[in-house]
Amino acid sequence: MATKPNVKAEARLESQLRAKSNALKSTDKKYKVIQDELERANSALHEALQVMSYVPTIYEMKPSPTAKNGQATAFLLLSDVHCDELIPKHKVNGLNEHNPDISKRRVATIFDRALRFIRVDRQETNVDNLVVWLGGDFFTSSTMHDASCAFPPIVAVMFAQDLIVSGLTFLLHNEPKLTIHVVCSVGNHSRLSGSAKPVNQSSEQEHSLEWMMYHAIRSHFSKEKRITFQLDNSYHSYLKCYNKTIRFSHGHLGWRYNDGMGGVHGSLWKIISQKWNMQVFAHLTVQGHYHSYTPASLGRPYLVNGSTVGLSPYSLSFSTGAEPPAQAYFLVHSKYGIVGQRPLFAES
Repeated sequence: MATKPNVKAEARLESQLRAKSNALKSTDKKYKVIQDELERANSALHEALQVMSYVPTIYEMKPSPTAKNGQATAFLLLSDVHCDELIPKHKVNGLNEHNPDISKRRVATIFDRALRFIRVDRQETNVDNLVVWLGGDFFTSSTMHDASCAFPPIVAVMFAQDLIVSGLTFLLHNEPKLTIHVVCSVGNHSRLSGSAKPVNQSSEQEHSLEWMMYHAIRSHFSKEKRITFQLDNSYHSYLKCYNKTIRFSHGHLGWRYNDGMGGVHGSLWKIISQKWNMQVFAHLTVQGHYHSYTPASLGRPYLVNGSTVGLSPYSLSFSTGAEPPAQAYFLVHSKYGIVGQRPLFAES
């Protein structure tokens, strides 16, 4: 029979043996992990070397013959020009400057670039029709927001009319085969009352100097067969282009986004999907008012136009940045729908 000292010694040796065995198992596991990592690294290196040494097969590609594909209608959006507004550089930290002369130059640049894009698009598609949206707020009016303006309202209306008629004449003269359809929407700055508060929608047009201006412009072109005008006595105007319905409004009535983190997106999509499309469904909603160019997308069927006036002392409080003065241009293709969205920058 083993003595007590021998039992203790055996127990100590067994404990040490188990400890050594556990340590060896732990070492084996670590070795196995390192071995696996090494194998993966070698495999990755082998694959990388295969990729680096691969000689690609070059498939022959031939350019398709130059041919115009289908029909398309071009759209030029013109809104929020504020042609009479005076914006000195020192009032907007040097980020912008605006006066009637600058407005005249910027509007001319917009029409010129629209003509250029029409000619570019004609290389691929038959583009013989143009829709020009006159989206409102062509002048500011000193009675709105106490803005600094170069002209009293009536003179501002005449100056705005000069700019619009000059631009339309420019397009007609330089594109003899182009037909133009003009859709007219009134803005909030053209109210006869001069009040910043919204008027009743049932009398919006009847209280608008722009509405009278649009009728005067239509009268000016009454003998020109290549231009037509759409003056709807409703807040929204609808236009059917091929199989797409497009909705137009200035954007100042019915909703407000209050400078939220999502910009116009949440509030605008909510009223489109829950109200406006329940009345008349439109594939695209076009508006301005917020001076922030926002292109449409497949999941966002609305387009917000920019402005040509740019940043002002009033808009400093809600603009997220000094967005360059710009307007929107796009195509509606007879087969592919709304394509080719581009901003038309008003400055060189």
